[in-house]
Amino acid sequence: MAITLGTYAFQDGRTAAAEEYEEIGGRDARRVQIKGVLEDVASLDALEEELDALLKAASEQGEHTALSLRTGRRLWVRRTGFSRELMPEALAARFTLDLEAQDPYEEAEEATVVPWTVTVWGDMKALDTSGNVWAPLVITLVATGTLVDPAFSDGVRTITYAGDVADGETLVFNGAARKVLLGDEDVTPYVTGLFPRIDPGGGTLTYTDDPADSPHTASVTVTHQARWW
Repeated sequence: MAITLGTYAFQDGRTAAAEEYEEIGGRDARRVQIKGVLEDVASLDALEEELDALLKAASEQGEHTALSLRTGRRLWVRRTGFSRELMPEALAARFTLDLEAQDPYEEAEEATVVPWTVTVWGDMKALDTSGNVWAPLVITLVATGTLVDPAFSDGVRTITYAGDVADGETLVFNGAARKVLLGDEDVTPYVTGLFPRIDPGGGTLTYTDDPADSPHTASVTVTHQARWW
């Protein structure tokens, strides 16, 4: 597949990428160096424009650009270096582009979405991931009846909202952002425990709430982006 950086697609067969891991600021990071040749252009002006477009594809400020080295996966990167060498007589150029991802994990471009209708206290849902490293979950709950102290557990980590979710209200446990929203309100301060996650090989998510004062009924959607090391 062609390597892509944001909306820029590198010439397939004329571009190669090398990856390495290192510790930056006490955490793992991934560095990527892309080297290639640009050719088959109409003029020197067109060649310069192509090099400029490549340079602008990734910013030096913040990791906001998606880099895809493998089909269906992406890294979020920033540019740390760029060099070019023009070969005017051949209407070609060589380039080297250095990129950094402080989050070293590739993630799936498409999310895995699992619908779940909760009907009883302790209801369970089997989950799986195609990645080779754990992934955070985004759990969206729409209450059917008023739920009291709803909680989700992966068997190791349990997250609980200490409050009521009225009939029809939406509560989102966003493990990726580490926030919990009730409608548009940030209710993270009223949450206890740890966000559940999905590990390679799969697992089970369990729903609980107040055993006496809740109807134990809700429409739930569990979403995650598979990740690879």
